[in-house]
Amino acid sequence: MKVEIIVAGSYEVNCYLISDSTKDAVIVDPGAEGPSIIAHIKEKGLNLKAILITHGHFDHIGAAEELRDAFGAEIIAHEKGKQYLEDISYNLSFRVGREHISFSADRYVSDGEIIKINDKELQFKVIYVPGHSADGVAYYQEKEKAVFVGDILFAGAIGRSDLPGGNSRQLLEGIKQKLFTLSNQVKVYTGHGDITTIGHEKQTNPYFAG
Repeated sequence: MKVEIIVAGSYEVNCYLISDSTKDAVIVDPGAEGPSIIAHIKEKGLNLKAILITHGHFDHIGAAEELRDAFGAEIIAHEKGKQYLEDISYNLSFRVGREHISFSADRYVSDGEIIKINDKELQFKVIYVPGHSADGVAYYQEKEKAVFVGDILFAGAIGRSDLPGGNSRQLLEGIKQKLFTLSNQVKVYTGHGDITTIGHEKQTNPYFAG
């Protein structure tokens, strides 16, 4: 499994393009710059199968429809993401100067569900961790020891919880019970900033260390 980081938009969202030996691919959180991402995928000769949404904030979903239209890829989000994807007050695209975003996913998933893109490497377990938003999920690839967490957890920080559907207690408990039970070696692919590991965050993240 190959993971490529595309930093997209003014909020510098980490958009992850994940592919395998068959040239099948998924993309996590395409937040902006749809035309350039589309051109990049075509240049690589990849077959984009799915668009995985970690949560429905505008900076993580802005290019999802463009990619779906370009490749026929399935948009996948948590079942509580319907309100975020469709409601501009929840996805925060209502703010002045932003293009309003409203669309539906093709598939809504729940905690513990396995997303099977193909019979090779592209299989992910859904880990539901609300708190930054009510629809927050991480996508875990056990074989590769990789988890794509959106804005749930960062290197040295956690996601903010003062936006619609946010809850700091839920977020902290979810990270401890759902993410920190993964192996210390698991790479954490965050929605913004640097990649980290579960072990490093358990030891050094100020919200949990000590």
